[in-house]
Amino acid sequence: MYQRDFILRMIERFGQILIALRNRILGGADEEEVEAALQQAGLQAGVDLNVVRSVSLDSLLMLVGSDGDIELDRAWLMAELLLLDGLHAARIGEAGNADASLTKARALYDLIGPSGAMLTGIPDLAERIAEVDRTLEALPSPAAHPELGEGRKA
Repeated sequence: MYQRDFILRMIERFGQILIALRNRILGGADEEEVEAALQQAGLQAGVDLNVVRSVSLDSLLMLVGSDGDIELDRAWLMAELLLLDGLHAARIGEAGNADASLTKARALYDLIGPSGAMLTGIPDLAERIAEVDRTLEALPSPAAHPELGEGRKA
């Protein structure tokens, strides 16, 4: 019982961190400050954002589950981080990186499905999917983004 309460409090706290980070991105915070905050949020969630950015979509999906068992909370956290990463990349004009992160976020949201995990204070899955789709549609449309699976270039 105490462990479950602790986990729920941690999930709620992380939801608050993501909301604050989202507000910084949409508020036009400094690019380096946002990048550092994204990395820190990933570490707090036990997710290496650079790894999530760099793996292929298929590999990413394997990171959140196997044999039909999906770690819903982990998938949701990765999707949220990738959504924020994509919004940030779009805001600073990195359309290829935005496309890569948003496409991965969309795939994770699809994997979670309608009965998936939720973080307190974060919109429901349908709203998140709609946001990802709107942002992807608003990106400049080059024929293809070869970096989709490779992540950011060093």
